[in-house]
Amino acid sequence: MYSNVCQCNFSDIRSLMGKKEFQKAYDLLQKISDKCSEWYYLTGLSAMKIGYYDEGEEYITKAATMEPTNEEYSHAFNQYNQYRNDYNQNSYNYNRRNRNDVNGCCCCCGDDCCDTLCQLWCADQCCECCGGDFISCC
Repeated sequence: MYSNVCQCNFSDIRSLMGKKEFQKAYDLLQKISDKCSEWYYLTGLSAMKIGYYDEGEEYITKAATMEPTNEEYSHAFNQYNQYRNDYNQNSYNYNRRNRNDVNGCCCCCGDDCCDTLCQLWCADQCCECCGGDFISCC
């Protein structure tokens, strides 16, 4: 059953989460069949804290959608989105730095700018091994 009105008292769940016992809270939430926005919110938070990020995102999004005026749900939703966006940006910047690192060899990381040069160098080396010379200056 799904609704915004829940007959459940989630104080025990919130207490467990306050003690950082997220797995216990998650397990107890899984036994509840009356799923309301608070259930989705608490399940989403506990899921994320134990590493179920996709499930957690889905549940927090659902809770925020079911009760868009609930500041607690909206805050968690916005906080997760900010975290995800920061992570994606940091990951992009980290990988971009590694691809453009002048101290490293760009050929080994598959940059498009070096692929052609690497192929030419390899072709030259193969030719030289067989007694030819594909690129005379190398």
